[in-house]
Amino acid sequence: MNRPRWIVRMVVAVCCLLVMAGAWSSSEIAEEQAAAAFEDGARSAHDAVDSDNGVDVETTSQDDAHGPQDAANSDEKDAAAALPEEDADNEQTPGPEEILGLIDAQRRALADNPSLEAGAERVAQAKQLVVQARSMYYPQIDLNYSYTFTWLPSSYTDPTNELLDDTENVLRDLRRQLYLFSATTRQPSIQQRRNLRAWLNSADDAVETWREYLDSPQESATLNITAGWLLFDGFAREFANAMARHGYGEARAGYREGQRILLDAIAQAYYGGQYAREQLKIAQSDISFYERLHKEALARREIGRGSTSDVLAFETALYAARANVLRSRREHEMARIAMAVLLGVPEGYLRDEVQLEALEDETPEVMTPPDADDMIALAYAYRPDLEQRELAVQRARASVRREYAKFAPQIAVVAGAQTANVNDTGIRTDRIVSTVGLNASMNLFAGGRRRAEVVSAKHAHREAELRVIEAEQKIASEVRQALSDLRIAQEALTLQRAAAECVRKSRDLVEIEYNAGKAMLVRLNQAQQEYNLAAGMLAQARVNLQRSWQALHAATGVNLTILSQGNAKTDQAAAQSMSAVSDHE
Repeated sequence: MNRPRWIVRMVVAVCCLLVMAGAWSSSEIAEEQAAAAFEDGARSAHDAVDSDNGVDVETTSQDDAHGPQDAANSDEKDAAAALPEEDADNEQTPGPEEILGLIDAQRRALADNPSLEAGAERVAQAKQLVVQARSMYYPQIDLNYSYTFTWLPSSYTDPTNELLDDTENVLRDLRRQLYLFSATTRQPSIQQRRNLRAWLNSADDAVETWREYLDSPQESATLNITAGWLLFDGFAREFANAMARHGYGEARAGYREGQRILLDAIAQAYYGGQYAREQLKIAQSDISFYERLHKEALARREIGRGSTSDVLAFETALYAARANVLRSRREHEMARIAMAVLLGVPEGYLRDEVQLEALEDETPEVMTPPDADDMIALAYAYRPDLEQRELAVQRARASVRREYAKFAPQIAVVAGAQTANVNDTGIRTDRIVSTVGLNASMNLFAGGRRRAEVVSAKHAHREAELRVIEAEQKIASEVRQALSDLRIAQEALTLQRAAAECVRKSRDLVEIEYNAGKAMLVRLNQAQQEYNLAAGMLAQARVNLQRSWQALHAATGVNLTILSQGNAKTDQAAAQSMSAVSDHE
């Protein structure tokens, strides 16, 4: 009986050595081999004990320990089956993707953004003001026609009607007297009596005409055409045209300023979308990491080398990782929605087929900070808001000169033709009145109004000059801030890249130690969290570097030039713009 027991102990010892070797190797193949060796050893031990008809204490205790653990294994498998899987959308085959680059996104925003379209309408309005100011050089021709009915007041018609009544009575008495005189004296002659009757009939007709004129409204028609041409006004027209032209230039510069701001906003939103996508990838990789550890924990527990608490801990971490994926996915969707608003997409959301380009790698040129003085000079040459301020100074200067022109006389040539008809709507040449003349006017005293207008225009001109100085200081400040942010972003990227590599190596070592039984589960979870944090900070540092370059391009105004150069890389276009300015200087 002693020999079989000694054989059993030797087999168990060999199995334990094999299990320890599998733990140090930390590979699945070694674990499977150790598990097979352990099962073979245990089976040989049971066979040896059964052949001697004896009972082995160690084997019995091991079987007793495996009994409840097998029950726990079955419960754990059920729990593992209950783990939430990834969304079915991720498993579906995606449709053909449309890669949206930064330059394409900026061009689309310039074409479809409603705020920018409103700015274009303001530019069109300013252009029409130039046309209005130019019209002052041409003659002004006006045509006026009026057709009216006029009813006379009773205070005028009543006395006139009484006079007409008296006139009719007199004419009636004259007829009666004429008849009596002719009947008694046979005088005057027949021809004279005919002339008298004709005169009396004419008088009756005149009275009747006057009655109709008083009883009916007066119908009148007037036609008037005038032409005037301003010959001299103290050069007020020239200064008004200059103000309109400078105002149009201001509107165009303001429109380009809106383009500059929109391009910067699109770039920041674009890189924000890329950062959200990188965060989503990090969260998904976290799920893959814990899924692998969860499977390994299940395998170790199956062979008796792992505990149920480790399996549950990895399940909990897996739940947390998937929750983090949901949060990252939401941030990614919010970034796409914000970008769709800037792009002017009608539905306010980018289609799933539209994907952003991958975050570009950093080149040595990108990691080299430019010179501050060159960037400030570049901003003074390209910033449209500074151009807008300078045009405002010119417009204010023209306004001062226009106010001085009010002290000069105004000389104009006028010509006109008119006709007025009462109770006759016809237009006849014999009733047309023509007029040609020269008008000269000059205000001698206006109570100090003109002088006050000149002083006010001078103050506005001085204000515009100070606005230019303010704009230059603001631009220089923005450029220096952008350069400072760029240098910090470059240094931060270098540090974060080195830190992320250290954290990755540390995480891998901790995982090996955990698989070998030399590190605790808490340390492994902490190492994974540190790795996720370092990966996220590295992605943020990479995005901040690109954002800092875009902020510098916006601060110098070369993003407009970059956009016009086509689909070249952003930093290469900026370098070309800088070299062109340097050659010009």
